[in-house]
Amino acid sequence: MSSDLVQFPPPPPTRQIYLIGFRLDPGAEHPQFYTLMGDEGESERPITREGRILFFRHPKDARKALGQSDNGFADLTKVPHEMEMLCDVSSALYVANAEESDAEGVLFELIAVFDDLLRAIRMNVPEEHAGLLGAVAQRLAQNPEFVSVLESRKAGRDKLEDALMWCVGAVAVKSSFVE
Repeated sequence: MSSDLVQFPPPPPTRQIYLIGFRLDPGAEHPQFYTLMGDEGESERPITREGRILFFRHPKDARKALGQSDNGFADLTKVPHEMEMLCDVSSALYVANAEESDAEGVLFELIAVFDDLLRAIRMNVPEEHAGLLGAVAQRLAQNPEFVSVLESRKAGRDKLEDALMWCVGAVAVKSSFVE
């Protein structure tokens, strides 16, 4: 008989939040805005208010943003001020348009973060974009070279850029900023 007992009831999942920065402008030295991403063990999702992703302009506003959120994270008391990840949209678009591989992982991270953001706001990505983004992400999870996926799907870099820009636009129209 095994000595490993299953705890019943299971312990509640560990809940944490992370500070995520976003950079759109390639000329900007630092992130231009931020959000908090909640992690409940099995899933990650951004803080939201009234079904919209809640962004803020400075890390010092993280506590205020968390207080304005209404999707289950406002009760957390430890608010991060150190950025966990930079979601560098401008660098990811450059990689998608000019590089053969995603050596730094910026394209892969962008696709993964947008997947979480779009799920949180219940936006369905059009099939033509979802299929391409899914295939590229699957490839990048195993290998930084991604151009072969575009070639096998007979999709040019412009199609990948269109898919990424659709995600940026969808998130933008379903977001709000801390007041």
